[in-house]
Amino acid sequence: MDVRILVADDEESILDLLSRFLEKIGYIADIATDVASAISLMQTHQYDVILTDKNMPDVDGRMEGGMTLVKYVKEHMPSAEVIMITGYATIETAVEAMRMGAFDYIMKPIPLNELKAKIERILDYRKFINSGDTLQIYRALHNQALTLLENRDDLPEEQLGKILRTLGGKIDHLFGLQKEYETIIQTQSEALERIETFAQHLKEALPADSPYVSAVEQIEEESRKRI
Repeated sequence: MDVRILVADDEESILDLLSRFLEKIGYIADIATDVASAISLMQTHQYDVILTDKNMPDVDGRMEGGMTLVKYVKEHMPSAEVIMITGYATIETAVEAMRMGAFDYIMKPIPLNELKAKIERILDYRKFINSGDTLQIYRALHNQALTLLENRDDLPEEQLGKILRTLGGKIDHLFGLQKEYETIIQTQSEALERIETFAQHLKEALPADSPYVSAVEQIEEESRKRI
């Protein structure tokens, strides 16, 4: 299934760069130069990811239109995830975006490989058994970690930047372990389904008065309960 991404930014150079990059790596990219056109596109298309600049005019002329879009997405397109684009590399900005409901954030000038990784993270997390819960837990963990760093004026900016760069990776590692566990569970479930099917076929092939029918029925029942 094609992945569709909306890029909202009032800088045409950013729109051109990101749309060409996203299409190059296999995604469908739509662009919007302001909040109104972004909302119009969301009313006619379903998006997997929204990339929005934090500081662009909204419909009322306020300069934090990205926050308006985050709120709109959460209310009208909850299945989409928002990555906030900001030119201000501060903890406060990141925390604000996450509290509003953004999945992640990225700083200008935008490192394209990092953006690619963030989009892939969203798509990977959607493959979890309880993907909604997984995405919600990711946001909560990320938000709480950022909040702890918010008032750390004692840390040099370079050290804070290093912590921010490694934060997503550490959370990814945690969920990577969960994914390994889910893979085991899924494999076990598929094996049990096959056992149940084979037991059904075997029961049909056995004579009704066979002494083995009850044993096969028990195998079938136990497999069904464990799936």
